[in-house]
Amino acid sequence: METITKKANLSLLELPSGGEESLFCRLYSPALAGPAPLIVLFHGFPGKQLNMDWAVQLQNLSFHVLVTSYRGTIGSPGAFRFRHVLEDATAIMQHVVSPEFTQAHDISADQISIVGHSMGGFAGLHAFIDVPDIAHYIGISPFNFGLIGQLVLDYPEHEEALQGVLSRGAQFLSHTDGDILLDELKRHHATWNLLSLKEQLGTRSALLVTSERDETSIKSLHHDLLQDASAFEQIIVDSDHNYIENREDAFRAWTTWLRRR
Repeated sequence: METITKKANLSLLELPSGGEESLFCRLYSPALAGPAPLIVLFHGFPGKQLNMDWAVQLQNLSFHVLVTSYRGTIGSPGAFRFRHVLEDATAIMQHVVSPEFTQAHDISADQISIVGHSMGGFAGLHAFIDVPDIAHYIGISPFNFGLIGQLVLDYPEHEEALQGVLSRGAQFLSHTDGDILLDELKRHHATWNLLSLKEQLGTRSALLVTSERDETSIKSLHHDLLQDASAFEQIIVDSDHNYIENREDAFRAWTTWLRRR
């Protein structure tokens, strides 16, 4: 019997958010003759580095790749809030593990992974805990927003600087501002702190990628505390926060880890 191979393609999808709005996402599908693994990419704050070049490379390695958004980012409707980011990441993962989605897109239901960068690593880890059907989590310099909320309460002299960072990012987002976002971090610091999730990981498959030179998700604060006494494996690369330098080395390192699982 002749094997029919579907061509590689790129699709625009509307996926459910954690609210009433839909999210605009891109699905890169490989040339395939049967179901293939899916990687869900979650981007950082405010959406500067979308890692679409990695999506194309992963497609060429025979992965489906879903490039996501959150409410109020890169064209998706709604108001940007950090709580919406968490809700949307979980809603996306609940949708993509459903039989309706995996069957419609020829996805191997037992080979669905999260790859989240910076804020995407923060949201992705929460979603990984919330949706137990996900096979693997890869956090690429995940930014622990809950811990930062706690630190600004403990050291209020740094609040103005953080508010400035959030305000600059909010210019590229919808219906938000730095004061709203800062207030969220202070109010939800305890439940959003990634350190509170370590015990829930158990023996699940999880990897942290970081760099000694990361100027945003500082390794000693955002990586070392999370990796210590946890189930996380780790890879340390020589790069910047957005992985512009030595980008191919970073990509090769975490994809090699994933393909060996």
